[in-house]
Amino acid sequence: MAALTLTMAAGCTASGTAQVVINGWRSVPPPSPDARVLAIVPDGKGLLVLGSVPGPAGRAPGAWTTTDGRSWHSVPLIPHTVYAGQAELIAVGAAAGRITVLGQAFGGAHSNPRLTFWTGSTGILVEHEQPFEMFGGPHAIATNDAAALPDTALMVGQWDGPTGRYGAAVWTSADGVTWHRDADDPALASAPGEQTSALGAAAGPDGFLVAGDTLRGALLAPLVWTSPDGKAWRRIALPTTSEGATANRAACDDSSCVVAGVALGSQWHARCWPLVGAVAGTGTSGPGGTTMRVSQVLLHEREALIALRVNDKARLESTARDCAGWRDVPLPITSDEVRIGELPDGLLLATTDETTSRLWLRTSP
Repeated sequence: MAALTLTMAAGCTASGTAQVVINGWRSVPPPSPDARVLAIVPDGKGLLVLGSVPGPAGRAPGAWTTTDGRSWHSVPLIPHTVYAGQAELIAVGAAAGRITVLGQAFGGAHSNPRLTFWTGSTGILVEHEQPFEMFGGPHAIATNDAAALPDTALMVGQWDGPTGRYGAAVWTSADGVTWHRDADDPALASAPGEQTSALGAAAGPDGFLVAGDTLRGALLAPLVWTSPDGKAWRRIALPTTSEGATANRAACDDSSCVVAGVALGSQWHARCWPLVGAVAGTGTSGPGGTTMRVSQVLLHEREALIALRVNDKARLESTARDCAGWRDVPLPITSDEVRIGELPDGLLLATTDETTSRLWLRTSP
């Protein structure tokens, strides 16, 4: 497919349209009509927002920057493959001005996920087609999240290794163009009698942090892996209950990291663990539900904001940095998913459903 630059127009509020304030959240225009927001990360003094817009084949990728949540600048996108032009941008790692993005479309005879990989800056993002069996092919299981250090981009997921036991895998790249897969590191790979999974990724001053789990028999136990550079990994078991748990997402800043996941049992409960260096706290349990998944963790001032999907609906919780004191943060509307980012004067929230997102601002006191 010939390269095609996609430039998404910024959305604007029609003259005279009133803003809505619900539960302290003020509605603001989306970056583009019917945009779906699926990832938000810091970008200098503002935010990089990624997702999709309506396209000729269903959806098309979209990316924007903002410093205030009201005015938007579109990031030009250059896809090189058919599926890149149909992709939603779902995960991103950003560091030192360089951005690496994971896109996903569905297609083929079985409508399997078709992954696309983009790199660049807020000036332009370019898709780089990968060898078929780097992220796909008969041994592929999943690619779940992205993170970045100034000199290394990281993707995490699962791979069906040479032992026949699929396990946690990482992909690293110095330029976002050429990738190296590691599914054989002893800390990552499944040992006899277990299956490891890498589900979430974050980066901090000590390097990379990957959240996931190990399944031994019927017991699922939460894990994190740490690495200063993405080359050598250390496995750290997180405290859990007798019924087991999984770690889904993580976030780090200059002082510490917070890992969030789900504790299993007759009812599932959100779970939070503080992590300082290689020392994990005992953790605390939050709200419960029949089904649950952690979508995002954001460290904001003295708290950790944890975006959940509980019983197929979005929920936002706040804890202290040590995971104490769970508190529900009322959302403006009911939605399937939420994503959240920190702006200089407050928080930007995206409430997302199957076809569109609504955006909201909460300014700091």
